[in-house]
Amino acid sequence: MSELTKTKGLHPRIEELLEHLDEHRAVLKDAVAHVAPFHKLPRSADGRWSVGEILDHVHRVESGFARLLTKRTAEARARGDAGETETSSILGTVDSRMLTDRSRRINAPEMVIPREGATVEEGLAALAGSRAAVHRALEDANGVALGAISHTHPVFGSLNLYQWGLVLGYHDARHAAQIRELGDQARGATPAR
Repeated sequence: MSELTKTKGLHPRIEELLEHLDEHRAVLKDAVAHVAPFHKLPRSADGRWSVGEILDHVHRVESGFARLLTKRTAEARARGDAGETETSSILGTVDSRMLTDRSRRINAPEMVIPREGATVEEGLAALAGSRAAVHRALEDANGVALGAISHTHPVFGSLNLYQWGLVLGYHDARHAAQIRELGDQARGATPAR
């Protein structure tokens, strides 16, 4: 548990989700650092995104989750839904392989397709903002039973809001692997899987 979450008195499930998200964001940032010499490579001839475009996509997904969480939390409070009483771990409720397995292609919905030509610098700045929005939304959701609120994910179907947050972390891990693959390809190495 981080000092930040301890001092804010957050529910254990919110703390766990924040730590999960921060752990996977560190993996993404490490991948970006790994390919630093290749940041300016453009989109590939076969249409695969550049590093900057990948970051723009991750930002768009994360911003959407922050908006969804904020909206659904407000609706739950307006309905007077019961508060969170469950304290068990949420980590095992989503199979990480459904996102981290890069052998399975997942087409991004139109609303999260990145802006062509987005740069790494723009992407990192946008990610800082969208991650701050997620943190605020999760802190605001403190005490709301997010496991009782479901919403349809465009790829994985019905997920509760804790699961949406877990998927967001695994999404960072998926794209960290993609960024490393781009770096490996640029170096002339065999892509990592």
